[in-house]
Amino acid sequence: MRTLALALILTVPAAAATAEPLQEARSATSACLAAVIDNAPVEDIDGDDVTIRRGKDPVSCTVRVTAGEPVQIQDAVQAAIKRRPELLVPAKTRWEAGSWAFRETWCNLPGRRALAVFVSTNKPGHQPVLTATVFETPKRDERCDRDLGVQAVAVNDPPPAEAAPPPTASNAQGHATAPVETAAAAAPAETAKPKKKQSWLRKIPGLARPEN
Repeated sequence: MRTLALALILTVPAAAATAEPLQEARSATSACLAAVIDNAPVEDIDGDDVTIRRGKDPVSCTVRVTAGEPVQIQDAVQAAIKRRPELLVPAKTRWEAGSWAFRETWCNLPGRRALAVFVSTNKPGHQPVLTATVFETPKRDERCDRDLGVQAVAVNDPPPAEAAPPPTASNAQGHATAPVETAAAAAPAETAKPKKKQSWLRKIPGLARPEN
């Protein structure tokens, strides 16, 4: 019943919506969490200040907020995340903020499912104010439980897989960045290096470069 109520709140026509951005952001995040975790019937939604977009590979649900103060919106989204019984907490590994003010991943406790929420909070006066993507992957990411150093994430949509160049130190956007090797530890140039693990973030909607 709670899940259905959240879906109904978000499907009210924009002209009739009376909720403030904080409430809309909190409700949308709760709906996305329910959509991915509980398989609630939440589809793409366009509101005055909040939109929801569903993804399939991986299964995901992205909230995009365009009104309100970034810190307050972030607090509202985090409140929705903390309410879940899966006990999501910030991942041990951190992410570069890039053009944003702050980015972090929330992971559920280790168990049978690999659930996470990737939250990007913008600087005051920039758009979107915040994006939050709830997603599930087949295997739990080790960055949830281990500090692997600050990670980088793509800020633009990746090219098609067949056209993507092999990852290198300068063009591996969308891939987790490994700690920099020293010259002595680096492999000889003629030795083929193992392919870096692709980040699940490159497949998730809502991670485009923020607008000024």
